[in-house]
Amino acid sequence: MTGQRLNVLSARTQPLNGLITLKVGSTFVRNLIYTLDHGAPFSDVEKAFPTDLLTRDLTRETLAEEVSFFVVRDPVERLFSLYFDKVIGLPENRFKFVTKVLTENRIFHDGPALTITQHRENIMSLIGYIDVRIKGLAAGPVNPHWNKQYTRVEPAIRFGLKAVMLNRFEPQLLQIADGRITGLKAAFAKVTSRNRSRHTVEISEVLTPEIYDKITAVYAEDIQLYDLVKTGWEVLGHPPEINL
Repeated sequence: MTGQRLNVLSARTQPLNGLITLKVGSTFVRNLIYTLDHGAPFSDVEKAFPTDLLTRDLTRETLAEEVSFFVVRDPVERLFSLYFDKVIGLPENRFKFVTKVLTENRIFHDGPALTITQHRENIMSLIGYIDVRIKGLAAGPVNPHWNKQYTRVEPAIRFGLKAVMLNRFEPQLLQIADGRITGLKAAFAKVTSRNRSRHTVEISEVLTPEIYDKITAVYAEDIQLYDLVKTGWEVLGHPPEINL
């Protein structure tokens, strides 16, 4: 946020603005907006971002006049996406500094074929590491890939952006757009890849009550925000009002 303005990713050809939160459909949102402007998606490869995406510092009034949104994601799914992508994923995608710290200071298993127990131990180690970083118990900034969603979207809530859920992104964005974004449905159809992290096992196989409790302890505000948005859409049929 710059003064009384909010920095958002905007379409050049349509009155559409989205707040980007990493590991919350960020690649898909970028690609959707690019497709609206260019008629075709830029790439199915996660790191092949275009260089001409438009960001703008907009006032509350302009954001209210246009279709302006932010996305929320189930914090459990987001944490596992980080794990499968940036911790045990392809070598070119990994955060090598994270695996180094985990290997030296916590339990961490690497390899092409891990057992469910090994995945669980890795996840517990990752959550512990993230907890230390978020609490500021280690030097340096908090990586936006694992920083709390709430920290990122709080300004968007204050500026009145509409909340949509990642797993219901298409129908919910189409609803709040209400026909004001030309070609939006066609753009959704063209962006077929949402660049989801490749999961070697199902989350449900790895998740235990202990792991869930650890995630909710670290991301309590995100759990509350997600539940509020989810319940609001289910009960009201439209984005809920969020009071900070």
